[in-house]
Amino acid sequence: MYLSRLIYYSVNAVQSQEGSLQQELKSILLASQRNNPPLGVSGALIFNYSYFAQVLEGDRKAITKIFCKVSNDTRHSDIVLLEVEPISERLFSNWNMSFVGGAVSENELRRYGTSAQFHPEKMTSDSLLGFVRAVIDASNATAKAKAS
Repeated sequence: MYLSRLIYYSVNAVQSQEGSLQQELKSILLASQRNNPPLGVSGALIFNYSYFAQVLEGDRKAITKIFCKVSNDTRHSDIVLLEVEPISERLFSNWNMSFVGGAVSENELRRYGTSAQFHPEKMTSDSLLGFVRAVIDASNATAKAKAS
């Protein structure tokens, strides 16, 4: 197995009411959670109404297969592949495919991007990866606080 990480972003193409948009997001997440574990793929998906950003980790052949499938999905457009590289270990080993779409602080956006808005087209692969990790860490902290 050639462990690799793939990072891309795309523009949301779902132009619908809030309820159906939520349903589309749920559909994407459920398909990822169903299809990725048998392939040994982990990662994270971020969405902010305008953009999707995704990190996929796993065997090079498996993440290529998933990316090809994702590239043909009409729910997004203008897909930009930022990086595909071999890795020695996963950053998202505990995430079969998790979705994070909660509020993010303006400081985090400025730290990894160039403005107070999420604009992945203005981010490098390293800054987008750092941002995804920061969002997940914030999401985990919020979940722990709610559980307490």
